[in-house]
Amino acid sequence: MAYSNGDKYEPLVFEWSQAMQDFVPSWDRFCNVRADNVIALQNYADITPGTLASWNGSADITEAATSYGSFAEQTVTADGFGRKISLTRRDVALDPGLVEKKAGELLNAAQMTIEGSVFAALEGGFTTSVDNGGGGTTAAIAGDFVLADASTQNNGLTAALSATSLASARQKLMEWKNYNGDPMGLGMGNLALIVSPKNADLAEQLTKSPLARELFESSTTAASGANINPQSLRPYDVIVSPFLTADDDDWFLVQTGIQSPVYYWTAQAPHLVIQEDEANQKVIMSVSMYHKVYIQTPPNGIIGSNV
Repeated sequence: MAYSNGDKYEPLVFEWSQAMQDFVPSWDRFCNVRADNVIALQNYADITPGTLASWNGSADITEAATSYGSFAEQTVTADGFGRKISLTRRDVALDPGLVEKKAGELLNAAQMTIEGSVFAALEGGFTTSVDNGGGGTTAAIAGDFVLADASTQNNGLTAALSATSLASARQKLMEWKNYNGDPMGLGMGNLALIVSPKNADLAEQLTKSPLARELFESSTTAASGANINPQSLRPYDVIVSPFLTADDDDWFLVQTGIQSPVYYWTAQAPHLVIQEDEANQKVIMSVSMYHKVYIQTPPNGIIGSNV
């Protein structure tokens, strides 16, 4: 890191960097993180072998598909972000806490940039083109993906959040197949239900209320006057984000853990520099960072509803 004037701001920058390292974004529950120190990622489609083929013990073992469409290689490059603040030396002298205050504001700006980037990528998935597995391209979310036998599957909905649409999204995950046509076992474990603040209460009711006849059209009668909400028995994690701004009715269901296809790549962590400009009698503060959010191709483990 860069300093001047006897490194007088070094302790502040150190504390800033520590706070940045301790920051835990809300998307950490469904997004994987990479920290490769490279100019670009050469990301190849994740083709799983599926179930084992029959074998008689002597013939050659059947080889699984190893390529995926004609655009199997996904080149990911990082985007740069930055912000600068200039303070006059007089203002700094009159307000001894001014530099620290502005450092805090830049810290929040960097954290919110990281926080918002993943949700922006989710919304962008409806229009981001990726390999469709059949020699062409399709949208990363709500696109048609071609399997080895030429059949297709789609990871999108167009329905507003409801008990019925949530059940449909989970069913899509459970039925999702790998390129070879075998079920991947998705939708069984923890799932992240991602919504805007508009649908926050509804999401909580749909996933946590054990008795919700008015919200679950397909409820199962357990006894006279009682209805079980099957979704309350599933391991949903509701994540509410104000950064879903393209359409506050859009929502997403994502497999959590290593099966999530959503990745945050930090090529350079947020970096704070504080320097004094002697000639112009100013204190210059700046922050820069490089990162990229992408959805692994094929997007196994995510369903999005573009309402």
